[in-house]
Amino acid sequence: MRKSKLWKKAAAIVMSMMLAAPLAACGSQSDTSATAQENAGTGTETEGASVLGTTEAPTEISIAIWNADEAFAGDEVLSQIEEKLNIKIKPMNVTWDDYMQKIQLWASSGSLPDVFAGDFRNNSTYSQWANQGVIRAIPEDLSAYPNLEAYLQGQAAQDAKLGGTLYCIPRQTYPSQEWTCVDRIICYRWDLAQKAGITKEPENWQEFQDMMKAIIAADPDGTGVGGLTASDKNLVGGIVMPYASPIVEENGAAFKWVETEDGTFKPAYFTEDVVAGFQLARDMYESGVIEKDIALTANQSSEEKFLQGKSAAIVIAGGFGSRYSNTARYWKDVHGTEYLDDVKALNLMPDKNGKKSYPMWGYAWSESFINASVSDEKLDKILQLYDYLLSDEGALLSTYGPEGELYDMKDGKVTLHNPDAMVKDTYPSTDALAVLARWNPSSYDSRFVATSPEEYSAVDRSLVEQAKEVKIPEYNQRCTQLVMELGIDFGISFNDDFLNIMTGTEPVEEMWAEIVKGYEANGLEDMIQQVNDALAAEQ
Repeated sequence: MRKSKLWKKAAAIVMSMMLAAPLAACGSQSDTSATAQENAGTGTETEGASVLGTTEAPTEISIAIWNADEAFAGDEVLSQIEEKLNIKIKPMNVTWDDYMQKIQLWASSGSLPDVFAGDFRNNSTYSQWANQGVIRAIPEDLSAYPNLEAYLQGQAAQDAKLGGTLYCIPRQTYPSQEWTCVDRIICYRWDLAQKAGITKEPENWQEFQDMMKAIIAADPDGTGVGGLTASDKNLVGGIVMPYASPIVEENGAAFKWVETEDGTFKPAYFTEDVVAGFQLARDMYESGVIEKDIALTANQSSEEKFLQGKSAAIVIAGGFGSRYSNTARYWKDVHGTEYLDDVKALNLMPDKNGKKSYPMWGYAWSESFINASVSDEKLDKILQLYDYLLSDEGALLSTYGPEGELYDMKDGKVTLHNPDAMVKDTYPSTDALAVLARWNPSSYDSRFVATSPEEYSAVDRSLVEQAKEVKIPEYNQRCTQLVMELGIDFGISFNDDFLNIMTGTEPVEEMWAEIVKGYEANGLEDMIQQVNDALAAEQ
């Protein structure tokens, strides 16, 4: 069937370590470099060393990103970009299952690549790395990189600043709040549900549980079908906890703050009725609706289980079509039927009060970082690369390959020659380059089309329409920023808390009470006081 390489995902991972190199001002860059960047950003036809007006050897840039080894093995797209910017990309491979551990290990050992990407902005590691000189600040003057400069005017970049300075390039994922609902989706076997006697798609969590139990009991295809799995074990909390509240499932230091009756701001995690969400998870786990080995699940094995009919449902991230390349396009080979006929996306479920809810996230998931040890010259090249990938020419090339090969532009929009084909099968580097600076722009730029068929995007749009009717509780984003700016070493281990309570045997309320005591012992009240004092001082 498919080769193992199709199981690996792509996205960028690059990070910095070693003690602080001083911030290089853009004004110190040579006129030649600035001219080269202008040419790269505007799509000037000159390439490589000729752009720089020199015969210097290409600048090597090490990049850690999911699937880096295969993505940067070499193809026409990669060659065009390397020649244009006179760079040579050196891959440092990570996977979705090990990237957090690998990057932190590299950081602690001083062996980080020049660039890396990961979800570090929303925890204390970000401010620690910035304060310790592990990662390099993004220059304030980005006039030599106009596409990057415009991109970093977005809210995600503004929210990521520490004391007014930006230390990362957030990867834009969604254009507005309602689109974040597709960041966690449950795909379930509607064909098996019908065979098990279910006639109506579930409209609340109880109906979902009833459907899952019926599928497992009937085992219509004789595959030993089990409960809900996940492409990442930590996705389960994100999809279940909106039953309690849509603003309590953040991990690390990015937790939301709400104003209490006495005017004090406190983390929503400790003020909302989170027990209701934990109890729902425990109930589904104990009944088998959520598979018993969910804590051991891994990306590839979970998708394989769902594809082979071993799991009745799976939680995925990034939209209904995000698993098209790994699962949906092989469905007919395995089952003889169409994926869209057999599998449906669970609609937004009501919360404990009967109102629809969804996991509320920021507009950007994960970010790129630059190693503090890179030279001014290499920093210039890295910023050129990001600027080019954000230009019209670079974005189209890195997403779809050369125009005329797999796509044409018609009426200003991309038209794929074969909508069912995967671009990365022809140009593996697009699997990484297309997402190095930002995620799929097809959700907010009409010129782009998703690399999965249109029918999959339609499912996402349906969920977004439902999300538009959901009212998100008010929260104070400034408090979240202050936790990081003040360098407070306090984080919420939501993923661990959720898995421990879900799989635990003690009463949910008792386990939660003990967890709260642990946070209090680790300085919860002191943190709350520091943040409120700092907030008051700004007013």
